[in-house]
Amino acid sequence: MSFIVQSAKILGKNLAELKFQAVLFGRDALYLEGAAPVKIDENEMIFKVYGSVVTVTGEKLAIKDLAGDCAAIVGAINGFSVKDL
Repeated sequence: MSFIVQSAKILGKNLAELKFQAVLFGRDALYLEGAAPVKIDENEMIFKVYGSVVTVTGEKLAIKDLAGDCAAIVGAINGFSVKDL
């Protein structure tokens, strides 16, 4: 069972209720599901998620993998924020 599915189950939610999922691995990597890239640069990345915008800030940020609505981001992450639209 995936980490995200297991976490949703523990929280009493199903994945449809969770509009997007984000897993931060320390300050070195971020895995984001349910997101579409809007801005990609080495200091700031912005993603549109269902009804919100996710902003990731840091230094030397890079997309390690981008497939469908999933992104794997690496670099020195120093900020993560979600703003409702």
